[in-house]
Amino acid sequence: MDEQLLNKRSSEINASFVTIESAGLDQHDEPDPQRMEELRSLFKLVLPVTGTTIFEFLPGFVSILLAGNMDVPDTQHYVDAATISVMLLNVTALSLGLGLASALDTLCSQAYGAKKLESIGIYFQTGILSLSADLVPIVVINSFAEPILNALGQHAEITHLSRDFSRLMLPGLPFLFLYELVRKVMQTQNVVKPLVIIAVVGNIVNLAAGYVLAYHTSLGFNGIAVGRSLGNMTLPLLLVPYFWLRPEQLRQWWCNGWNLKEAFSHMGLFWRIGSSGMIMMSVEVWAFEILSIMAGVLPNSVVALATHSVLMNVNVMLWTVFYGVAVSASIRVGNCLGANQPKKAKMACNLALAMTFGLSLVFMALVFGLSDYIPKLFLSDQESIDLASKIMAAWSPLEIADGLNAVMQGVFRGAGKQKPAAIANVVGYYGGGISLAAILAFALDQGVEGLWFGIGFGIVATLAAMAFMMLRYWKWDQLAADALKRTER
Repeated sequence: MDEQLLNKRSSEINASFVTIESAGLDQHDEPDPQRMEELRSLFKLVLPVTGTTIFEFLPGFVSILLAGNMDVPDTQHYVDAATISVMLLNVTALSLGLGLASALDTLCSQAYGAKKLESIGIYFQTGILSLSADLVPIVVINSFAEPILNALGQHAEITHLSRDFSRLMLPGLPFLFLYELVRKVMQTQNVVKPLVIIAVVGNIVNLAAGYVLAYHTSLGFNGIAVGRSLGNMTLPLLLVPYFWLRPEQLRQWWCNGWNLKEAFSHMGLFWRIGSSGMIMMSVEVWAFEILSIMAGVLPNSVVALATHSVLMNVNVMLWTVFYGVAVSASIRVGNCLGANQPKKAKMACNLALAMTFGLSLVFMALVFGLSDYIPKLFLSDQESIDLASKIMAAWSPLEIADGLNAVMQGVFRGAGKQKPAAIANVVGYYGGGISLAAILAFALDQGVEGLWFGIGFGIVATLAAMAFMMLRYWKWDQLAADALKRTER
């Protein structure tokens, strides 16, 4: 490679959104990091990444909103069918597929920190191969939504409506998976602002197409699912003009084109990291879906489900913000470890947790202060409103644990420690949270309140386990050495 090309590549790397100092620095020679400098780097990531995260969670809400405003008899059946189809998509495609893709959070962020940019392209190709294989069982499960949901005891009319709805959301999944892989590649290189714009446009397409097809064509209810697929298809297609206008952003990591032999050679590493990430995400998503099922079999299930729905909506909205901070923390920790800067990685971790603690205090105050008003935005039944208000006020302090737990998981992903985090999730959420929720709700007759305080205990237990592992066993110098070995494979 001639000197001119080397200089060009160097200038492209340095033009990234947040720069990384040279890799290979001896750990003993690493200067003490500057707190304000690292805080600025973190903030530059947090705002756009959080925005992208929020917009990527909106399509599910849009589907339910469009179904709820259809001028048809038995509107509630359509709302329930859309809700249950979105739930099935979440517990399969999103938790399994995107959980597996979280391997790139570790691999690409550390490779970028080490300035091994050609490795990022190979990891991306490995991600395509892995998610293509993962797509097969996901498509099968969602194609047979009706018999599966019937076997789970759901209402037959609702499962019949969900059959075609679930199938019509499938064509957009390969596009969504491709976009998510590219998104992770770009985010780990600190290129984040364009992704916000793409996510906004994707939501506009989803809403507009869903509205037109559902309300003004013979597709009716199923038009909402087609709109969801069209919105997902838009996401990777919008990357084409972006890379055409900014070719250096693509050349930076797509250095030598396809190399399937090399990509296949990293499958074992990708699946070792990604499978633990998949468990991390799936365990949490499935735990809250299990709560929904448990709420549906409580006495006075109508009030229980309505109350639980409000609490879930509020929790998810706040969690998307925490998740944005978690992704940013994962990127910074991974970048710094890959650059052999353990002191800076530790500072990035501490600042992200401190930022989350402050943010969670604000959310706690808002949830507590508005607990009498928020349920009225979702409900009209006074009994459900009163119960939701009571639980929301009592739950508000647990927003602190929920936020810290989300960001701690991001730190574990950035450090390549998905396996112990996955174990903590399984034990905390299922050994503690779901078990206690069942005891409180059914054996002690605490209803929805028992469900939520049970899962709250699970969140606290998971956070405590990860904090113990980090404080007791983590050696940041060793994590940097592990990242160096990983990027040299």
